[in-house]
Amino acid sequence: MAPDPTSYDRVFKFLIFGGKSVGKKTLLRSFCTEGDNESIWTSLTVDDEKVLIEATVSQKWEEGMSKEHDAIALVFSTTDVYSFEYTLELYNEIQKSTERIPLVFIENKIDIVEDSQMDKGLVEGEMRKKHKRLYRVSALKEFNVMHPFAYLIEKLTRQKKDLNANESVSENSLRL
Repeated sequence: MAPDPTSYDRVFKFLIFGGKSVGKKTLLRSFCTEGDNESIWTSLTVDDEKVLIEATVSQKWEEGMSKEHDAIALVFSTTDVYSFEYTLELYNEIQKSTERIPLVFIENKIDIVEDSQMDKGLVEGEMRKKHKRLYRVSALKEFNVMHPFAYLIEKLTRQKKDLNANESVSENSLRL
């Protein structure tokens, strides 16, 4: 059973997308410390705030998912070029139906790089074209797993600070 969200200062909901057998659940289990059959979560402290992160895995994008989630990770396997193409399709669908939501690409299974089917230049070129971050990880070996999630958490906490700053500016301009 997931913890009570009201006992936290912030709650972030992450959505982990990717094709079959790319290691989404392994990646999630490497990052999240708690879970049951219905949900996976972790808690941490960021800037003196208690933060709960709930994570969900999916293979298919559905309209409205961005309203229910705060950040997205698109996962593909270094051993499967089709999984990369699928994440690009997912990315295009997400871009059609949502405004700005923090999003990263994760290339998983780098521990078996000798089986890699990915053209490194093509992957990095696509990321530059889309202005998105790419993280290369090994969920199985728990290598670099925290980095993409730390980036998403940073983006989300920065959004809150920017919103709070804008609210302060608006309040001050009303007083003038």
